[in-house]
Amino acid sequence: MINGIGLSTGSSLGIGAQTATQRGEGAARIKPSTAALEDRGAVTTTVSQLAAMGAPVDVDRVAALRSAIRSGSYRIDPQAIAGKMIGADMSASL
Repeated sequence: MINGIGLSTGSSLGIGAQTATQRGEGAARIKPSTAALEDRGAVTTTVSQLAAMGAPVDVDRVAALRSAIRSGSYRIDPQAIAGKMIGADMSASL
């Protein structure tokens, strides 16, 4: 007997049989609570409001960086970038 296959008693499902869960009968009876639906609605509203506000962008800083890149005066500091990356990684692993 392997995994209940071959049992002659009524306790075995046998080949091709499905439980109520596999047929989806249990899920059909579960209904989300009103509170859960209200919470979901509140989250959706908050997300929609944040999306409508747009990303928090410093437009003046972006314009200054674009100008510096175009003119060739923007300098990259690899040491500073590496330090920030290591710092971010170290704080994330704490």
